[in-house]
Parts: sequence; C-alpha cells; structure tokens
Amino acid sequence: MTSPRPAPTRIEAVAGWLLREARDLPDSRSVVGGLSRRLAADGFPLCRLFISTRTLHPQVIAIGYQWRRGDADATETAREHGILESPLYLASPIKPIFDGAPAVRRRLEAPDTPLDFPILTLIVFLPAIGALLTYTFGTSDRVARRIALAVSLVVAGLGTLLLLGRLWPDLVSLASSTVPGITPDLTRTYYAVEELPWVPQLGVKYILGADELSIVLVFLNGILTPLALAIGWDEHRRVPEFFAMFLFMETTVNGVFLSLDLFQFIIFWEVGLVPMYFIIAVWGGPRRKYAAIKFFMYTFLASVPLLLAIFAFYFYAGTFDMRTIIATAPIPVGAIGQLLFVGLLVAFGTKLPTWPLHTWLPDAHVEAPTGGSVLLAGILLKLGGYGLIRFNVQMLPQAAIEMYWLLALVGVISILYGAIVCLAQDDLKRLVAFSSVSHMGFVTLGIAAGVYGYTQTGLGRGAVLGFTGAIFQMFAHGLVSAALFMVAGSLGHKIGTRNISELGGIAKRAPRMATFIMISFLASLGLPGLVGFVAEYAVFVGVYAAFGLWVFVPIATVVITAAYYIWAMQRAIFGPLNPRWEQMPDLERFEVAPLAVLVASFALFGILPIVLLDLLTAWSNGILGGL
Repeated sequence: MTSPRPAPTRIEAVAGWLLREARDLPDSRSVVGGLSRRLAADGFPLCRLFISTRTLHPQVIAIGYQWRRGDADATETAREHGILESPLYLASPIKPIFDGAPAVRRRLEAPDTPLDFPILTLIVFLPAIGALLTYTFGTSDRVARRIALAVSLVVAGLGTLLLLGRLWPDLVSLASSTVPGITPDLTRTYYAVEELPWVPQLGVKYILGADELSIVLVFLNGILTPLALAIGWDEHRRVPEFFAMFLFMETTVNGVFLSLDLFQFIIFWEVGLVPMYFIIAVWGGPRRKYAAIKFFMYTFLASVPLLLAIFAFYFYAGTFDMRTIIATAPIPVGAIGQLLFVGLLVAFGTKLPTWPLHTWLPDAHVEAPTGGSVLLAGILLKLGGYGLIRFNVQMLPQAAIEMYWLLALVGVISILYGAIVCLAQDDLKRLVAFSSVSHMGFVTLGIAAGVYGYTQTGLGRGAVLGFTGAIFQMFAHGLVSAALFMVAGSLGHKIGTRNISELGGIAKRAPRMATFIMISFLASLGLPGLVGFVAEYAVFVGVYAAFGLWVFVPIATVVITAAYYIWAMQRAIFGPLNPRWEQMPDLERFEVAPLAVLVASFALFGILPIVLLDLLTAWSNGILGGL
C-alpha cells in the first residue's frame, strides 16, 4: 500500500509557475520583466527592486513570492523538474530563512485575514467627528488644538495603514473586490470596499472603495492635514472654529478620493468648497473677502459641467456606480464623448488649475492663512488631477484617445506661462502660486503623453512612465508646495512682508528659515535626489516617448524655473543684510517640526521613489491597457 502523496507546499509550487511563465517568453530579460510586473501588480515593490538591480535572481524571488500566494496546479511540474533540489535554490539566501525559521514559515503559510473594521468610513468621517469635538469641547484654545491634532494623526495612521496594505500585503491585508469589464482590459480591482443602500428609489448607494490612485492621495492628505494644523498653532482668533474647518475639509477631500458612487462624489465635491471659503474669508489677509468669493465662484461654477456629465453617465449607464461606468464605458463614441471630455476638462482644469482657468489661485493663496495655503496647494489642487484621471481617462477612454492633444496643449501652455510669470513676481506667496500653475501643467501633459503613447506601437513602456509621472507629480507637488507656503507664510508673519525686493541677507539672522527656504526651492526646481526631480523626469521620458523632440518645449521651463528660484534665493537669503531685519526672529519649534517632516519626505521619496512608483506603474499599465 503506497503512502498518500503529501500536501503541496507553496515553495514547491513556485518552480512550475516560473517555468510556465518562461515558456512564453523569448529570453531571460523578458522573464525578469514579466516577473517584475507580476510582483509590482500584486504589491511587492521591494521584490521588484531586488530583481531589477540583480540583487537576487528572479527565480529566488519567485520562490519567496509564490510561497505566499501558492499555486497547487504547478506542483507536479515542480517535482518533475527538481527545482527545489537545484543549486540555485539551495544556495539562495531565502532557503535558510524558510528552512530555519518556523515562525516565518507559519506566518507566510497562514491565510491572509483582511482588516475587519470599516477603515474607509473611518478615514472619511473621523475628521468630521473630530471637527465637532473640537468645536464643542474646545473649551480653551489649547484643548481645541490638541483634539484637532490628535484626530488628524489618527486619520494619518489609518491612511498609512491603507497604503501598507498595497505595499506589503504580508503586514496588512485588505479585502479586494474585482469588477469584470466588458473586455478583460477594463476589469478593475478595488480594496476595502464598503457598500450599503442609501436612496434605493434613485439607485443611489453608499459606496467607498480604494485603488492605487486614491490610496496614494489619501496618504498625502493624511500627511498634510496635521502639518497644516501644526503650522497654524499660533492662531489666536476663533481657534476651535479654525481647527474644526481643517478637519471638516479633510473629510470632504477623503470623501472625493474614496467615493465610488457619482451622487455621493458630487456631494463631497461641492461641500468641500465651504470650509476653504471660510478659512480664507475669516482668517485670511486684508483682501480676504474678495479672494474667498472669487475662489468660491470660480470653483462652484466650474462644477456645472461636472454635474451635467454625471447626469449623462447615469442616462447612458443606468447607474451612479462608478465601478460599473468604468468597466462598461457606456458613453457613445464621437461628439457626445468629446463634448463630455471638454466639459470635464473645464470642471477639473479649474480646480487643478490649468491655464486659462487659473486666475482665482494667486489671490486665494496670497490672502489665505498659512495652513489654508498648505492644504489649498498641497491637496485641493490634486482633486482636479484625480478627476481628470478618474473621469476623463477611465470613464471616457475613447474620447481621451481622440482629445489627448487638448490635454497636451493646455499642459504645455500652463508649464510655460506659469514659469515665465514667476520671473516677474515680487511677493513670495504669489511666486509660489504661479509656480503651482506651471508644475501642475506636468500633470495634464503626463496624462496626455500616457494616453497617446500607449496607443502607438512600441511606445507603451515610456507612455506608462509618463502617466505614472503625472500621478507622482501630484504627490511630489503636494509635499513641496506645502513647504514653500509654510516658509512664505512664516516669513510674512514674522517681519510683515513677503516681498523679495525688501528682504536681503536674512540667513544671517534666521538660519533655520533660510535653510528651509533653500531646500524647498531646490526641491521645487527639480534637484536630483529630491522628490520633484523624479516626477518631472518621469513625465519628460513619457513625453519624449509619445511626442519625440517636442519634449524640449517643457524641458525649457527647467531653466526658467531654476532662474526664478535661484534669483529669489540670492536676493532674499544671501547678500548684505537689510538693516530692517537686524532683530528678525527665526522659526519657532512649532514651525520647524512640520517643515522637518516635509524635508525628510523630499529625501525619502526622492531617493526611494520605487516605494510608490512600482505601485503606480502597475496600476497605470492596467488603466492605459483599457484604452
């Protein structure tokens, strides 16, 4: 009587899987590329880093990868080829870990247990609850500040947990939901989905769900909100209301990023205008009412084409469910799709903002308090880029292919216009505001390069990098612009002016201030090793792949950007000290702390961008594959 065959192990399964992959691939380089993409798509960016740098052989990485995932169908093939006895595996650094560490073995063999609490609901509504607590129980300014900061840090932790669920599934497991499309390329996966009926008579549901795009932006919002609260720590006017508005705004922004129902999306989108309006109108500068009304009217009226587009989606799809609309692409090809594309470009281009819909931005930034400018530039502008990708590309794929040139045109004009206008600015906040117009132009240009390049034979890899660069530019600009507005706002509060021509030699009296100004400027102009360089370089590669030598048009702005930042540094920080600033105070501890966090993030994501780039590249490849 023969003994029963032992149950297959996950290590045994890997060899057959790798052999199966290799059968259809012509050379070892393709094996590496295919394995890298597979690992990145399943949330193993560091494994992909090891493969791409040849630190570990692909087969060794595959063993560890498949140990976790398993593939019972490949067991016989693995045994037939004797891979587990091969010198490659026996000499690998992974084998002794697996063989000699039962705790690791048990952890890897254990089935994944998804998070069993509504993490997305908490991310969206916990800040609103915190806002009510701050306003109601903030009996003193000190208590109000501490409640608001504590709540924002909890939300930041939840956002980080969500990101870890995609970067390292072994640490945090997220429940996934796959929505099949009318073609395999339109199939999409969403994580931690929460779905309940809301208004069943209208087909409206409460749906929250996350994908790689929304996860990264929610993480960014989680970082910036507590830093914006910290930089406004010395606010003394109506403190509970001030901090409550920031938390309420965090709820609306996270609601936009995580909503998967159009009805729910438009509610968060519109309500989000209210807290920023009051932050500018109540706590802003001398012309705060004018700036607040201008901000509100521009962004509110720009929502009209968005609302009309939502009605059109419902008419053609019969549902408000964004997952279904993305999976089925119901809008007819031709004039209707192109008209919706242009209308949505107006809606989201105003928020981004892109030329010529940008004129509300400089006034809003100049008059907003420092914390308001941090969130306005760091996260609210990203709502426009998010909308362009989610609606214009994912929901209108054919129109995106036909109208890519319009995105490219407004992107290039915004990049050049914003950079040239910066040369004439004297107010430091106004300079940073126009630089935001220029830098956000890379978002629309990168999207255009990705859409066009992916549809052309042989340009797919560069196109994906350009599209990924557009998303990474939103993340990078969020960090850098936050630091720029922090130093500009702090400078104005301390000496009563932000005019570059009135400064001079302040490094001698405020070295901490000068250091953070210089680092922020260098990050914004794209110094290698800092986060801004990675984003712009990726976009340039994508633009070259898609449009060839036209890439030198946006590249010209690198020189202009360096010119206005270095010129501003020379006049403001260095040179002889202006006698007016002999007694100038330096940054306080509550100002140094958020700036130090941002500077550290410049270096972290500038030196190790692969932590996010792999995640975004795999997702971008899937999105562009559905065009």
